[in-house]
Amino acid sequence: PRPEASPVADREALTALTGRHGTGLGLGRLGRWTEAGELHRAVAAERERLLGADHPDTLASRYELAFALSRTGRAADALHVYKQVAAARTRALGADHPDSLAVRQEMAYVLGQLGRHFDAHQVYRAVLAAREHIMGPDHPDTLRCRHNLAFNLSRLGRPQDSYRMAHEVAAARARVLGPDHPDTLVTRYEVAYALGQLGRWPEALQQYREIAEARARALGPDHADTLAARHEIGISLGRLGRGAEALALYRDLAEDRTRVHGPTHAETLRARHGLGVNLGRLGRWEEALAEARDVCAIRERTLGPDHPDTLVSRREVAVGLGWLGRWPDALAEYRQVASARERVLGADHPDTLASRNDEAHCLEQLGRSAEAVELYRRVAVLRQQQASEGR
Repeated sequence: PRPEASPVADREALTALTGRHGTGLGLGRLGRWTEAGELHRAVAAERERLLGADHPDTLASRYELAFALSRTGRAADALHVYKQVAAARTRALGADHPDSLAVRQEMAYVLGQLGRHFDAHQVYRAVLAAREHIMGPDHPDTLRCRHNLAFNLSRLGRPQDSYRMAHEVAAARARVLGPDHPDTLVTRYEVAYALGQLGRWPEALQQYREIAEARARALGPDHADTLAARHEIGISLGRLGRGAEALALYRDLAEDRTRVHGPTHAETLRARHGLGVNLGRLGRWEEALAEARDVCAIRERTLGPDHPDTLVSRREVAVGLGWLGRWPDALAEYRQVASARERVLGADHPDTLASRNDEAHCLEQLGRSAEAVELYRRVAVLRQQQASEGR
């Protein structure tokens, strides 16, 4: 048997673990989530050995581990850990204790990441009811929960409800935290997103402009959140048919993104994609095609050939080829996109079906109408099956 450690040695070990826990939190604040997760995992194991699996400190480490996992795209792993922490905290503290509510709220966030928006909605509603009862409607934690519920409503396809709730939360946050507080601006961003979903693009544009200006003042012009708001201004301008303004915006944004993040960063490439789309809207198809080809090549190299962003770029290449009358080349690109989507997403996924429709349209342009009709028919059958299964 292992010799028992002295209480002094245990106390020193626990003090060291507290320090390492703090280091993990610091790594998270710097966005170094992979390292933070590894550190929290190691600290959790040591705390479990010294204190037991259900000790608050062990659970705090496991909570932070799950948080880091969710931030590195490992949502399923995060959910598994959160569930264990939630069960232990509920047993020890009760379901409505702030620590129990915190982990249940993060569980809802991860359910949303996994596309389980209805499950997320149920958890958010339960947590919100408890928060409003215990902390009051204007407590920052209550408002954060209501913000998340509004965000999730839009993902459930309920933009009107999302808009109404986000509008209320933005007003409350402005009152409690101030109009330029980052949390207030995040909720106004959600208001603008819902306005866009409702087709109210002039209002969305106005919101995004005000958010970009406030973020530039509070965070600086090169902050990622400021640049993100500018991207949404570009989308809004495009939706309003103001292609020339959108083009100028994306050109500036692509330059700023390149300077801040580098030429191959995902957000730099998103800005360049917007630039290419708006060149096309203005009928400048040779330039649009060159831009799409370049972005597609970089995305393929950095993200892989089957990544959704790469496939969106490849489709943009095909669109450009079609507008330039180069239909055989366009067909080859559309087919590549469709087969990759079928491989990754399945034959009946909406994106795959949209690609097959693109392919059929291309066959029509090439005078291969029998093949086109057959492909349209196959797509219609798959869509009908989806509808009858209620998906």
